[in-house]
Amino acid sequence: MKVDVAIVGAGPAGLIASIELAKNGMKVVVIDEYYRSGGRLLGQLYEDTKSEKKRMWDGKEIANHLMDEALSLGVQILCKTTVWKIESNCLFISNSEIKEIHSKAIILATGAIEKALPIPGWQKVGVIAVGAAQTFTNLHRVKIGNRVLFVGIDPLSISVAMEMKKAGIHVVGMMLPAPSLMTGEKSNPQDVLEQLLMVAHMAPNYFFRIAGKLVKGKIKKLIVNLLKFNLIQIMGIPLYFRKAVTQINGQREVESVSVSNLSTNGELSRIETKLEVDTVCLSGGLLPLVDLSQVANCILVDIPELGGIVPLHNKYLKTSVEGIYVAGNITGIEGAKVAMAQGKLAAFSLLHDFKIVSEQQLQMAFNEVDIARKSSPISFLPNIKIGRKIMEEKWKAYSIPIGEK
Repeated sequence: MKVDVAIVGAGPAGLIASIELAKNGMKVVVIDEYYRSGGRLLGQLYEDTKSEKKRMWDGKEIANHLMDEALSLGVQILCKTTVWKIESNCLFISNSEIKEIHSKAIILATGAIEKALPIPGWQKVGVIAVGAAQTFTNLHRVKIGNRVLFVGIDPLSISVAMEMKKAGIHVVGMMLPAPSLMTGEKSNPQDVLEQLLMVAHMAPNYFFRIAGKLVKGKIKKLIVNLLKFNLIQIMGIPLYFRKAVTQINGQREVESVSVSNLSTNGELSRIETKLEVDTVCLSGGLLPLVDLSQVANCILVDIPELGGIVPLHNKYLKTSVEGIYVAGNITGIEGAKVAMAQGKLAAFSLLHDFKIVSEQQLQMAFNEVDIARKSSPISFLPNIKIGRKIMEEKWKAYSIPIGEK
């Protein structure tokens, strides 16, 4: 198959990019491993408090609209298809009818994957990753349990817990994982609280919003000490910053969890209690999915503020490999609104290189990404702006010829 542009990932970034490219006369194919397009949009259902009329953000509906628009413009979407190799401008795929796709340019919009959060007993029936829980609840309308406990307190797990509560599922609370080499700062009450309070402006809880303004110095330690009284609840869901799950119990299925108190520094108490639950949602955060960019020989850089290892790229989403662009969570963990704006920017960056759109149009698309960030109802990483600046500096250092300054 020969196309002008091949896009890997049929999520919000990939679909928007395909639409913008097709509107400008490009022949586009979108490839995705999932059985349908939409990506993480499919599991999203919440009230968009940043919109003027506080409308419901129905990810499934938005995904359907984007897919229909892309198809109406002649975009070809190949689902249940894996890209396993990229060589020059050729993509090798697992499709039964098409084996290779030759393109003039490639956009990688592969999104993110969930971090593992291993806890003793996590292999039992009834233990589920938070992303899967979100998909079951909002896309398939499946009740995953009667007494659900979240392990891992972060913006993603909080938003999913709230969505479950609205769906009528009993969420008994949210706790931290027990300290280990794998959990790191996610089991330290001070670190978790600090990360959350930096995005506390989104919280519906009054105490939480006020605490966000007092996150520094001695006041922070006072707040952490106060958390033993469990003052923070969101939509009636208690957030236990000073309790950790040490084990998931049951013969084959989840029957209960073992819980210990945590000191302000994240040290476990020797005394354990048991809490009866039938479902445990594990939330370890998200990582940019960079495998294909690595296969394509893109330079990768480790920027924790963006979520970890990401492809080196400039502000217009061009990578170190000529003809390959990136968009969405592969560039850093952010929300769907930002991913969609980045999809448009990647498309316009490509179109500008092909001399199809003007510098002014490219700049307008760039500005729309900043607007999307300001209107995003949730922030997954508190230092995302710092991460973007670090990326700009790394790109500048990469693009300067050796011997020049």
